[in-house]
Amino acid sequence: MDFTRKAKWTFVLVTILFSLVQSSSANHTSVNDTSIEMIHVGLILDAQSWVGKIVDSCISLAISDFYSRNRYYQTKLIVHTRDSEGDSLLVLSQALVLLENFKLDAIIVAENSAAVKILAELGSRVKIPIISLFAAGPSLSFSEYPYLIQIGQDESSQAKVIAAIAEAFSWRSVTLIYEDNDPARPILSNANTCFDQHVALLASSTDEEIVEQLRNLMSLQTTVLLVHMSPTLASRLFLNARRLGMMSQGYAWITTDMITNFMNSMDSSVIESMQGVVGFKPHIPASKELRKLAIRWRSKNLNENQNLEEMEINVYGIWSYDMVWAVATAAERVMTRYPHILHQVTRMNMNFTTIRSSQSGLVFMDEILQSRFKGISGGFQLTNGRLIPKEFEIVDVFKGERIIGYWNPGNGITSLMKQENHNEMNSTSSSKLESVIWPGGTMTIPRGWSLHGKRLRIGVPANNGFREIISVTRDPRTNETTVTGYCVDVFKEAVQSLGYEVHYDFIPFEDASGKIAGTYDDLILQVYYKNYDAVVGDTTILARRFQYVDFTMPFTDIGIGTVVPKINKKSIWIFLMPLSGDLWITTAAFFILTGLVVWFIERPINEEFQGSPCEQIGMIFWYSFSTLVFAHKEKLLSNLSKFVVIIWVFVVLIITSSYTATLASMLTVQQIELNSKQDYVGYHYGFVLSRAVSNLNFKNPRLKPYNSPEEYADALGRGSNNGGVSAIIDEIPYLKVFLAKYPSDYTIIKSMTTSGGFGFVRLL
Repeated sequence: MDFTRKAKWTFVLVTILFSLVQSSSANHTSVNDTSIEMIHVGLILDAQSWVGKIVDSCISLAISDFYSRNRYYQTKLIVHTRDSEGDSLLVLSQALVLLENFKLDAIIVAENSAAVKILAELGSRVKIPIISLFAAGPSLSFSEYPYLIQIGQDESSQAKVIAAIAEAFSWRSVTLIYEDNDPARPILSNANTCFDQHVALLASSTDEEIVEQLRNLMSLQTTVLLVHMSPTLASRLFLNARRLGMMSQGYAWITTDMITNFMNSMDSSVIESMQGVVGFKPHIPASKELRKLAIRWRSKNLNENQNLEEMEINVYGIWSYDMVWAVATAAERVMTRYPHILHQVTRMNMNFTTIRSSQSGLVFMDEILQSRFKGISGGFQLTNGRLIPKEFEIVDVFKGERIIGYWNPGNGITSLMKQENHNEMNSTSSSKLESVIWPGGTMTIPRGWSLHGKRLRIGVPANNGFREIISVTRDPRTNETTVTGYCVDVFKEAVQSLGYEVHYDFIPFEDASGKIAGTYDDLILQVYYKNYDAVVGDTTILARRFQYVDFTMPFTDIGIGTVVPKINKKSIWIFLMPLSGDLWITTAAFFILTGLVVWFIERPINEEFQGSPCEQIGMIFWYSFSTLVFAHKEKLLSNLSKFVVIIWVFVVLIITSSYTATLASMLTVQQIELNSKQDYVGYHYGFVLSRAVSNLNFKNPRLKPYNSPEEYADALGRGSNNGGVSAIIDEIPYLKVFLAKYPSDYTIIKSMTTSGGFGFVRLL
């Protein structure tokens, strides 16, 4: 009985004690819950966009992870999500509604660039942080909007990456295809210098409209296409581009991070149509934490949100995750350091409504800006209110996504092996990138432009006498035209060196009789009139022609020259040829006469002129000939003999100078006097003679046109006295052909760089 009574009392005591413990535990929980300060944050995003879905999911995951690791924090973020439906006016409306209904400590808005500026103004008035996630467009000044935090790349950085990629592959022309909306449009103002042309598409564009725009692009010569639009519209663009054959060899496609960030989430058929695309996106260093987050995010959304089952976490989600941790940490620091300020509330009249705002905004903003921690994205740190990627990774899409290099503002493009070497010199060379597999499965870098099957109409001059330079022949049986010559060979080699196929037809510029149908100026004007796409032939580069057409670089020697017959140098008596026979006899007679006169005057008074008869005869000849080189040493005593010698020495000076000059000229080239009216000068038919004559200082030329090397040789062989010419003036290429046929008979006596050589003609 006593035992039973004791057992009952023991049971009663245990029950009372258990009740007290339960009550104490319940009271403790209640106290803890009521002591947690709720930090209300508004989140405004487009719930139907890919970015909006990922941001919403990652923010929810970040809050759950943060407070599961920090159970005893005195603050907790409460996120109030509103759908903007992509409308900037609705963003403002939702922000005002949230401010009216809740004591907000911050507002987060995702990817609506049009609403960011007005929300920044709103944040400055109510003094709460406005956090803008991934809003495309130029950065807003932090000094002007001190309550604005911007997360994501700015358009200027993207423009620099685009320019670096274009420079790396030597592309001078890039065509932009962009979505005509607020997030995508600002790239035009930041990278306009990179784009020769741009095409805008609407999100509502039908496949027929997209195909029409792509067909228009196919008619252009540029084949480097940059795509900057939403992933949804980009998917349709690439599917249609593949059907039109634009994902083939010769094309180069570049995608900005707006697309590249979502490549892993796109449908397999879209990825298949994007093989060979080069893209860039912010670089997130690989880590264990990142892999764990990706696995947990994937698992969570497979179970909770079927709309995200095809997506992969990307930089949008990772930065959103880290941003929430920064905001939650900053809120806890404010609570710890300034607990009283969180409870102060101000009511403001904004005309439309009365809104509530916390007085802790400035302190909260400062704490967020001072956040320093290692997040999933790497080192988290805001600079002037902005978090931007420190580095971009460049990827190639071929059977998956493959990193081929990196870009950062300090070093430009860097290789995979040297991405951490911050001392590397700036370089945008394609050698810094891994090999790229371009559309069509080729590794040949696209040249950047193509004719897309168009056949070029190439004009050529007909009936040129210099067939080695350009020749047009027609088969009388088949009526087939054949164009040959040095100019044609150069053109074909140039076309062969291109990385794509060029189709062309040679069209002779000729009349019904087969002769050239006008002057070379008329031929060149056919390009200006768009009757020909180019001219291949012996077309001289002249300054006055540049107002109508453009020229390639010259592919021949420049300048003009003069050709004359060579003299016969085989005679051993060539040294006698500078003076005529009569002049030689007259000169010899004066030698003897001068010696006799001097001897006759000096003999009576000068001992040097005396002696035996043989000595006196020797003195007469010696003294005369020594004056030729002014080597006479005999001293003259008579003034009369000195006068005779002075006159003779002057005559000798003239004779020796003329003889030396004439002999030197005869030993090199034939001396012709083109200024005399007795000499004729030949020139090439069609040659710009007036310019050449004025530059060579010819006076009163007697001119004769010729049209072939054979005619040149015949005219020079006959000479001016027999109906020919004494010289031929022409451009160096023609003269080289002539001298190649007659190397031993003719030579160039002068040349001047008064013409630009031959170049191919093309439209300006």
